[in-house]
Amino acid sequence: MKIFLLSIGLAWVVLSAQAQWKEPWSKGEIILADGERLAGELVFASDAEVVSLKMGDGTLKAYNSAQIQSFHFQDIRRKFLRRFKTSVLPDSGREAIVEIVIEGAVEVQRCLRNRPKGSFGPIYNYFPDEPIQHSVFRYYVHDGLYLCSMEHFLKKTYRQKTGRWRSKLDLFKTRNNLDNGIESWLRVLLFYNALEEEWRERQLPFEKIQTTDEITL
Repeated sequence: MKIFLLSIGLAWVVLSAQAQWKEPWSKGEIILADGERLAGELVFASDAEVVSLKMGDGTLKAYNSAQIQSFHFQDIRRKFLRRFKTSVLPDSGREAIVEIVIEGAVEVQRCLRNRPKGSFGPIYNYFPDEPIQHSVFRYYVHDGLYLCSMEHFLKKTYRQKTGRWRSKLDLFKTRNNLDNGIESWLRVLLFYNALEEEWRERQLPFEKIQTTDEITL
C-alpha cells in the first residue's frame, strides 16, 4: 500500500513538473542509489523532495530520497551549478534530499522547513534570493565528524572548530557589518573554508618532503 501511494505521489510530481512550463528545466545528472548515472534535464520539487528527470527521448521519471545518492543541475536562472544529495537529518533521523550550500572543511546543507508565504502548488528549484527567505529552510553543518543543526554548531562547536582563525574571522565580520543572521554566517563559513584551504595548501610542500625522507630512510 505504501509503495502504491508513493508511486501515485511520484507520478503526480512528474505531471505537475511537466505542466510547469514557466519553470525552466536545467541540464544535469542523477546518481541513483545503485550507482547508475542518468543525464538529462532536471527539475527539483523542493517541498516534496522529488527530482524529476526528462531524458533525451522525452521520457519523464521521478525519484525520491530512497532512490538516489545525489544529483546536480545548472540553475539557468541564477547561472551556477547546484548540488544535492541524500542525508540523514540529525534532529528527526529521516533521510532527506538536501542542497549542498557550502563545501570544504565544513559543509553546509539545507532543506525546506516551511512553505514560502504566498506559494501554491509544487515549489520547484527554490532558492533564497532575499535574506528573509532563509527562514523557510533548516540549515545543517557537517564539521568533518558529524552532522548537526546550524544552531547547535554555532553554539557548541564553532569557537573550537575555528579557533585557529578567530581574530581573522572576527575582523571579517566587523569589516563586513555581519550580524547573526543565516546569510551572514554563511559568508563567515565560506571565509573560514577559504582560510583552511589556503593553510592546507601551504602544508603540502612540507608533507611531500617528509614523505620523501621516509621513503629514502
